[in-house]
Amino acid sequence: MRWLWILPFIALSFGLQAAGTISVAPTLPFPNTPVTFILTATPAPIGAVTWDFGNGQGSPGGTVTTYTYPSSGLFTVRATYQVFNIQQVPVTQTAQVQLRVADRKGPAAPFSISSLRLRWESGAVNLSVPKGFSPLTAYLDLRFEGTGLLQMQWTVDGVPLGTMSEQLAFAGSRTLDSARILSLPTQELGEHVVSLRILAPQTSMPIPEIRYIVGQESTEILPRVETISPSVLHAGDEAELWLTGPGLKPGVKVSFGRDIAIVSALRFPGPGTVVAKVFVAPNARRSSREVMVRSRSGTTKGPARLQIQEPRQP
Repeated sequence: MRWLWILPFIALSFGLQAAGTISVAPTLPFPNTPVTFILTATPAPIGAVTWDFGNGQGSPGGTVTTYTYPSSGLFTVRATYQVFNIQQVPVTQTAQVQLRVADRKGPAAPFSISSLRLRWESGAVNLSVPKGFSPLTAYLDLRFEGTGLLQMQWTVDGVPLGTMSEQLAFAGSRTLDSARILSLPTQELGEHVVSLRILAPQTSMPIPEIRYIVGQESTEILPRVETISPSVLHAGDEAELWLTGPGLKPGVKVSFGRDIAIVSALRFPGPGTVVAKVFVAPNARRSSREVMVRSRSGTTKGPARLQIQEPRQP
């Protein structure tokens, strides 16, 4: 089945539509200089657009509006509007862009992209997932020079999933993810290629690609932890643990026993992988722990073990 047939089905299944984008002119304004904001949205907004300029000021208007900032700073500009969804029911959408208002005039370095890297959360460039796996998110690490507006599209097999805009300022690096547009589709079996279309600024550098393979839905198996990294912690440590093993997927719960607390929501960067941020109590005793995993199919321990050592020496 071709992607052009699949994308409408995806939009209907999730009930989602890509949020609009906001373009800015000039891209690096100064205080007391008019700034023009243009909202681009598909489908077109119905009714008025409510603008929030990020400094406590706002106004109703259309898809184009102008505002003059009295002072410098970094502002998150939002446009809130309504569109008709596939069922012709009005739904509210919000587009946003970050804008830096410079504190003084002077020469600005040309805005350009110096490096691009695509990856999955684990850092890998290839991934296998079962059919229907969600959310599937790709990550972009980029470096840039100067100040300007980045506009780009995430693509799967050459078909754009949506357009995103990001105001980048004063050179540096940034990590962006595809979840801001939509979870990558996992309904069609086989290999799929994730890439980008850079709309602005213009760049001649090669655009990277990463791949994922969608396989048949896996049968329910009893989960277990086969590896832990790092495998040694000290009393008083706070660390991020990567656990791997069969059956580890969204919905499972893990426990490290007494004196080890999970301090944030579990992350599932891919099938068979769990990332848990933990804190080991300062008075935790030296011991060897098996990780307990609970799911609808049952509860298991280990076989991997987590070693707890005495507090680190100052």
